[in-house]
Amino acid sequence: MDNVIRPDFRRAAKAGCGEKRASRAAQYVKTYGEVGHYAVSLVRDRSGAGGDVYQVVIDAPGGRIGPVGVEPATADGMFDADLVGAAVLRTLELMAQRSGDFDVA
Repeated sequence: MDNVIRPDFRRAAKAGCGEKRASRAAQYVKTYGEVGHYAVSLVRDRSGAGGDVYQVVIDAPGGRIGPVGVEPATADGMFDADLVGAAVLRTLELMAQRSGDFDVA
C-alpha cells in the first residue's frame, strides 16, 4: 500500500518540487472533482521510471502536488486509481468542512 499515498506529498510541494500542469509525456485522463482551489485528477504517464502508469494528482493554484497515488496502466490499475482518487477527494471534502485553515492537505 506504500505506492498509494505518500505521507510527504505536501512537504515536497512546499519545497518547490511541484510539477507544472501536464507535461508532454503525461496526459490527463479525468478529473475526480474539485474542492476549494484543489482538483483531484488522474494522469497517465508513459515515460515514468516505472513505465506506463496512472498517477492520481492534486492540482493547486501554485502547481501540481503529487502524485499521491501511482498504479500500473492496466484495467486493474485504473480501478485502483479510481479508488484512490475517490478517497483523496473525500478526504479533501472532509477537511473543507473543518473550521479554520483548510490549507493542510
